[in-house]
Amino acid sequence: AMAGNHFIGDDLAQMWIDETGAICSINPECGIFGIVEDVNWEGDPNLMELLRKPGTEVIWSNVLIDDNGIPRWTGDGEDPPLKGINFQGPWEPGMTDENGKEIPISHPNARCTLNSSGLANYSERSEDPNGVETRVITYSGRDSDTMPPVWAAKNSDHGVVIGACIVSAATATEVGATGVKRAPWANAPFIPGALADYMAAQFQFFGNEKIAKDKKPVLAGLNYFLTHESRGGTSKKLLGEKRDVKVWLAWLERHAHNDVDVIKTPIGNLPKFNDLKNLFHSIINKEYTKDLYIKQFSLYIDNIVARIDMQAEAYGKEPDLPERLFEVLNKQKKGLMALRDKYGPIVTPSQLEEL
Repeated sequence: AMAGNHFIGDDLAQMWIDETGAICSINPECGIFGIVEDVNWEGDPNLMELLRKPGTEVIWSNVLIDDNGIPRWTGDGEDPPLKGINFQGPWEPGMTDENGKEIPISHPNARCTLNSSGLANYSERSEDPNGVETRVITYSGRDSDTMPPVWAAKNSDHGVVIGACIVSAATATEVGATGVKRAPWANAPFIPGALADYMAAQFQFFGNEKIAKDKKPVLAGLNYFLTHESRGGTSKKLLGEKRDVKVWLAWLERHAHNDVDVIKTPIGNLPKFNDLKNLFHSIINKEYTKDLYIKQFSLYIDNIVARIDMQAEAYGKEPDLPERLFEVLNKQKKGLMALRDKYGPIVTPSQLEEL
């Protein structure tokens, strides 16, 4: 919602299938409530306009207040504060806690709450009781070394599995050597009731025969946390920029309307280079190189298979889960291993197009 041309809602969506066979959505809230870490002018200019310029009422929590009375937070992209008051009391750079760990500018759960109507791209359709037709649904986590920046499910069942298999970065003390933790639908703390029931509802809703053939949504994964290190470099910096998500979303929109060709793979559909090159130029005026494309969209088979095995093992311990989850994971793994046998552990987009 924040990266698109029109802001409809943030955080929540109630969804239903209308009489035309379209999935419609509405946000039952009227504002923005979210974690503020890494919100900055580069990635969120419309939101920063409200957070930084006078005239907007904002409720802040767990941020730092500097000597000028300005809220500050980790990743705000501005000159670091010299001191202030944050969640643990007086703060200055270099302070450590009782365990010797550096105390960040703001708490990881620092948040902002504000009315969304002041956004430059706010749409009056936000309050439309009929909702808005929804054609693209994305799931994203923080994955530094495995999945490409964007991939679209081949059907609704595979799309549900994308959501179920989201992971996020974690510390080694949380999950051991893998460095990731499972984060189903990036929403695990808010899943109502039994996980099996929630997953079954996802399969049933998105696979509902009432959804018109020409209105079926594209379910997709987003990942703009790939690092140079994960693709043969030495830097832990992102392999791309946060603003690139505007291109990934634009490609998904065109994919939903069958305006672009795709590369079909066992994990889903990938974009072609020329489509992305044109979108990068037209949407964010950025040169997109073939070298970067190959790094971002080559399939690192061993990484992906290890991720599938992790999910299958963990979900195998949950009671009464839909068997369809395991069928999709097994099919993906079989297809990936066939690619590995033919091309090796790293399969490039051009090799995928040969299939």
